[in-house]
Amino acid sequence: MPRVEVRGAGRGDLVAIRELAEAAHWEAYTGLLDPATVSGLLRRDFSPGALRRRLLAGGVVVAEEAGRLVGFAEGAAEKDRVRLLALASDRARRHAGVGARLLAAVRARAPELPVSADVVLGCLPIEGFLEAEGFAPGEILHTTLFSEQVVERRWWLPPG
Repeated sequence: MPRVEVRGAGRGDLVAIRELAEAAHWEAYTGLLDPATVSGLLRRDFSPGALRRRLLAGGVVVAEEAGRLVGFAEGAAEKDRVRLLALASDRARRHAGVGARLLAAVRARAPELPVSADVVLGCLPIEGFLEAEGFAPGEILHTTLFSEQVVERRWWLPPG
């Protein structure tokens, strides 16, 4: 099996990140969010312009295997925590440790801080992944995404 390399994302990764994000969003949120909300999230967060800005900020990492992107993650270090903003892996590479490697790369930015991830309540694949990685469920958040009322749970991973 080819080796998975985790590295900082670059401009050449834009299309592959967008494709991974689109597949992951539709899989995770179908039945939980209105399709217009999913489309809005993808336009807002993964349009070419939005991705370029996020790549310049330096918080995006990718997992590459045999010259092909198989996952990406984005994190932002803040004064009191690292926020896990996005994490997706190729469906065929799930349960192969890609997500765990990406999470470790995000966490390495500030290992002395806890990591938080806000997840739509009932998004079982993401919640299951976070639990398996040692996150604990935290507070419930009520928010609005593109005029849709959404309930999220903030998950916490202790420093370490």
